[in-house]
Amino acid sequence: MQIEEETEKFAKICQLSSLCVYGGVPKNEQLQGLQKGAEILIATPGRLLDFLECGETNLNRVTYLALDEADRMLDMGFE
Repeated sequence: MQIEEETEKFAKICQLSSLCVYGGVPKNEQLQGLQKGAEILIATPGRLLDFLECGETNLNRVTYLALDEADRMLDMGFE
């Protein structure tokens, strides 16, 4: 959520939309945001994996991908 706050500052200037998805909250609202589309997606590894595994999103159109805590993501099966 901290990354989302900082991202919004720059995204507004560039007229880009951003979305933050993370665990611990219901998926429905986050899924609606994914379906609307966003140029910038901020996601925790677990929630991103949830959406990828159920086919709600994919990484086909990703141009840039930055991984924070990549070691944790590998532990979760993102290989």
